[in-house]
Amino acid sequence: MTNNTQPVWLVTGAAGALGGQLVRQVLASGADCIALDRNARGLNALHDELKEAGQPVPALMPFDLAGAGPDHYQELAEGISNGPGRLDVLVHNAADFVALRPLEHQPADEWMKILQAGLTGPLLLTQALLPLLREQRDACIAYISDKYCLDRPANWGAYGVAQAGRGWMASALTAELGPHGPRVLELDPGPFYSPLRAAAWPAIDPSDLPDVSALASDLVSKIRTGA
Repeated sequence: MTNNTQPVWLVTGAAGALGGQLVRQVLASGADCIALDRNARGLNALHDELKEAGQPVPALMPFDLAGAGPDHYQELAEGISNGPGRLDVLVHNAADFVALRPLEHQPADEWMKILQAGLTGPLLLTQALLPLLREQRDACIAYISDKYCLDRPANWGAYGVAQAGRGWMASALTAELGPHGPRVLELDPGPFYSPLRAAAWPAIDPSDLPDVSALASDLVSKIRTGA
């Protein structure tokens, strides 16, 4: 990633089913992309697959949203500032989930890890990267949401709380940042096959769900146009 005149996107959860497709679609659109995920092996596999196909590759950023503290987020922001030198789009795609279970039976460590990955981490990442985003005229912060659990809250536990909090955070940032931006979007791609969905519904058939690459393409288009 050497041409800092190109838009730069950062996608969290980039080694996952939707995240990997988002990275592919961003690169195909001509922008540069930073792929962030705690799964370093998954990031390397994504990079190697694209390279072997002769396609543009992302910059890889192994980073654990659930395990990082405020100083780690500031170091991440400094790395982007000293590297590509700009950030145009931040996509909060990462999420954590273990299993459907009642609130009364959710272990405390599981609760805290899921909220850190899905809610606290995105807040700290946004705070750290806002100065870079504000330097770009049409910067955007996009929250990938899952509204299914909000309509059917039983047994979603910390994952549901994180999703509700992300929606509130997007609304609050929209009001606080105002017309000067960055723009803030909350986008729900709808159902698609992923390890997270399989953890909730082990018997699900991937062929019954929409193509995740098409969903990713639609999300990237909406982020670019503000639709």
